[in-house]
Amino acid sequence: MRAYLAILMDDLSAMIRSWIVWSWLTLTLLAGIAAVVVSLAYADTTSFILAWGLVLYLGLGSFVVIIIAANAASSELSYLGDALMARSLTPMQYVLAKLTSRLLTVLLLFLGVVIPVSFALIFQADDNDLTRGGIALGLTYLGLVLALLVCFGVALSTVIRNSLLAMALAVIIWYVGLGGYTLANARDFSPEGVLGVLPLLLRGQFTMGDNVAALGLLILMITSLIGLSILVFTRRDL
Repeated sequence: MRAYLAILMDDLSAMIRSWIVWSWLTLTLLAGIAAVVVSLAYADTTSFILAWGLVLYLGLGSFVVIIIAANAASSELSYLGDALMARSLTPMQYVLAKLTSRLLTVLLLFLGVVIPVSFALIFQADDNDLTRGGIALGLTYLGLVLALLVCFGVALSTVIRNSLLAMALAVIIWYVGLGGYTLANARDFSPEGVLGVLPLLLRGQFTMGDNVAALGLLILMITSLIGLSILVFTRRDL
């Protein structure tokens, strides 16, 4: 456990010092402020504004998440074998520490900006149609999707030694899948229709029972990727 915590704290320190993390945090903070200002100046409903903000966050932020996740282990594979023996660290502890660090980084960056912005939008007296339950469910979905991407990126980093190759492969697979999902779930090709059911969720127009299967599937995929990462990493020759 001590070795796991040592790797976790070391990796979190690296994330805190990362210019990519700080640049993305600054950009999203400015975008969040802009979303609140736009909601005051225009007649669009808050669910429409927030839904577009979340979609743009996922679309643009996925690239940042891939950079954070896909080099988690691959950049250290050249000397990791000696490090594991020297620290009495098991491969499973190493992978879990890396996953925990990258998940905490990505989710804190996401929730630390989006939660305040979401609830700031609620106070729009004229055009607010958001509900607290809808916001909670929408952010849960997006948080799980980002967690899935982190686990996918870390899994690739345990398989591929070249960080750039791991990132490039993750970008291709993820964006092709994301684009296909968006097209398949678009209600129509209007500005709101392409958002699928996300605006409806944010308005609270859902039945929780209808979402249990989708949430469970995301959790199952995340768990499977974590297990796959540990299995592959423990079996490879370092």
